[in-house]
Amino acid sequence: MRHDEIFTLMHVLEEFRKLDPDLPIQYALSFLTLAQNEGMSMRELAERLGIAQSSASRNVAALSKWHSFGKPGLDLVQAEEDPRERRRKIISLTPKGHELIATLREMMQREPRNEPRRAKTA
Repeated sequence: MRHDEIFTLMHVLEEFRKLDPDLPIQYALSFLTLAQNEGMSMRELAERLGIAQSSASRNVAALSKWHSFGKPGLDLVQAEEDPRERRRKIISLTPKGHELIATLREMMQREPRNEPRRAKTA
C-alpha cells in the first residue's frame, strides 16, 4: 500500500472518530456494508460480515437514531419493517448517512497527497 493510500485511509477513519471517538470498527464496517448494499436485511448484513444476527442488530441500533436504553445513536441508518414480511427489517441510510458517504467519497477521490513529514525525535 502506498503512503498516500494509507494517509487517505487514516482520514476516512478519522471521519468515523468525529462521530464518536470510541466508535468500534465493527460499526464502521457495518455502515460501509449497508451503504454499499442499501436495502439489505439485518440477516443479510450478519451473513455478509460473518457475525451473529444479534451483533448485526446491535450495530444497526448504534448506527440508528436511538441506540439502547434511550441513548442517542449516530442517526446514519434506519431499519424499517418489510411490508411483505413484517419480521424482516430493511436497512437504509438516513440523510446524515448519505452525507457521510458523500464526504468519504470526496476524500477517496481527491488527488493523492503526502502526509507532512514529522521531525524525528531523539
